[in-house]
Amino acid sequence: MSNYTAKYEKQFTRNLRRYASLRQRIKRSVEQVLLTPYNSEFLGDVSGKLNLRGCRSVRIDRNFRIIFVICEECRHIPQCEYCFCEDLPDNTVVFLTVGPHDRAYAMR
Repeated sequence: MSNYTAKYEKQFTRNLRRYASLRQRIKRSVEQVLLTPYNSEFLGDVSGKLNLRGCRSVRIDRNFRIIFVICEECRHIPQCEYCFCEDLPDNTVVFLTVGPHDRAYAMR
């Protein structure tokens, strides 16, 4: 049983419908993230790219990624531009987007 709860942003749910063929794999990855959210890749600022500092990423397959933030972590990172945790408890994981590598990291 997970100690973390999920919140899904509109982009995540929109992309979940778009990639319906991967829905079960995405669901399993989301469940795994909720069990062990820190067992994921911590993202940073890549010069010339989108600032994803404070976000995390997990692979679904070779090309697909889930981008998310952990509220208890991103509250302590002032540079985090994707912290939507103001009214959420610390044990919340906010799923921002899912999709092919380039689209996910562009937050589309």
